[in-house]
Amino acid sequence: MREAFVILTSEIQAKSPAISFINSNKGKPLLVADDYTFKLNKATTTTKYWICTINGCAAKVNTDLNNWLMKTVGNHSHLPGKEKLENTLLKLKCFSLYAYLPTTEFDNEVVPFLRRMSHLEKLALSLGLRGRTSFLDGTHLDNCILS
Repeated sequence: MREAFVILTSEIQAKSPAISFINSNKGKPLLVADDYTFKLNKATTTTKYWICTINGCAAKVNTDLNNWLMKTVGNHSHLPGKEKLENTLLKLKCFSLYAYLPTTEFDNEVVPFLRRMSHLEKLALSLGLRGRTSFLDGTHLDNCILS
């Protein structure tokens, strides 16, 4: 029985979109999956229910209280808003990035991404980094991002 569960779990994970979280300009949480954005509709003691930010769209996402993807429901009635999302990200004044898994791509992916956020006033990072010989502190971030 354990093997069947492992296979089913891996199949679900392979078909599941990668999700991340940002805050709206009003400070509300937004879930991002495959370039579509979802707003929190309601939360119960076990589940968060997210709905697409485009009015009339039937697509929904369910996560557990730790924001792990549980289920996707329905299809989008519109194209993904990648350009709109990119423009929103670039205009943010406050940004938080939390990564559950360690990365080796801080200099190649994270720094260029943060450099494009020209309006950024507050930044919170929680990252596990691999393959670095130096410590990252506020001075290092200022030099990396602002230089």
